[in-house]
Amino acid sequence: MLDEVYKEYGEYFYVPMTQGYSVAVPVTLGCSWDKCLYCDLNQGNRFKFFGLEEIENRLKILNKFYSNRKKPVERVVMAGGNPFCLDTDILIEIIHLIKTYFPQVKNISSFARADDILRKSKDELLELKKFGMGELSIGVESGNDGVLAFHNKGITREENYRALIKLEECDISYSTYIMLGLGGKRLSKENAIDTASLLSMVNPQVIIVVTLVSFKGAKLVEKIRNGEFERLSVLDSIKEEKILLENLHMRNTIFNATHKTNALILKGKLPEQKDILLNKINKALEEYDQRAMRNKEIYKWRNWSLE
Repeated sequence: MLDEVYKEYGEYFYVPMTQGYSVAVPVTLGCSWDKCLYCDLNQGNRFKFFGLEEIENRLKILNKFYSNRKKPVERVVMAGGNPFCLDTDILIEIIHLIKTYFPQVKNISSFARADDILRKSKDELLELKKFGMGELSIGVESGNDGVLAFHNKGITREENYRALIKLEECDISYSTYIMLGLGGKRLSKENAIDTASLLSMVNPQVIIVVTLVSFKGAKLVEKIRNGEFERLSVLDSIKEEKILLENLHMRNTIFNATHKTNALILKGKLPEQKDILLNKINKALEEYDQRAMRNKEIYKWRNWSLE
């Protein structure tokens, strides 16, 4: 039954890590930007809005599938690379549809880019919050403008900052994705320090840490082959994470580095557990066995599609 709901999304279907237990409702396919060098998550799919009629058709199937569950559906995530790029009036209609088929829903979330947020006025954001938009997941990736420009992110550090502050002013919860290794070996330290300084200026509920992966269909692969971009080793990525964490000064944030791309699995609350997390990193660096870690990395990516 659910195969029909998610048929366009292919082998890899992504939702925000904070929304793993939410019901995913197909809203868009692909990303409205889709020009980042490092990214191949959309698997060649052009951006597409499914339309209200088709969204309702999928909701009917999902409603039937979850109708026999004892616990009602209370959390929904709009599926797609960045559904929040849609106009506010369309998003409100989608929210109404979701609440029609899942009337007890308490939180509706979505992936978003900074420019999706900046295009909306505060009044629009507040209206979306009033109707049930409860959390956004933002792909910040880096706080370094050189890194963002190299990867053709289409967003600057300042724009990321303004978007996150705008959400805070509207009291909309959000998590941020950041990426170890995005600066390569040349800008590793700068990537860590500048990303930490940006995040320390705002207050995300969760910082989600992932590690750069060279997807075979990504444009970054060509730059790796011609030597323009040098990837970090597993050891280098752990060292970068240490610099990042050392320079993070948060007030009340979850540091979540449990993503499968990371060499080291970490999770804790900042600032209370910062020293505990750093001690784990230091221990990993002391015990690092290059061959064992390399074999682990090869095995992990060989089994990516099975996880």
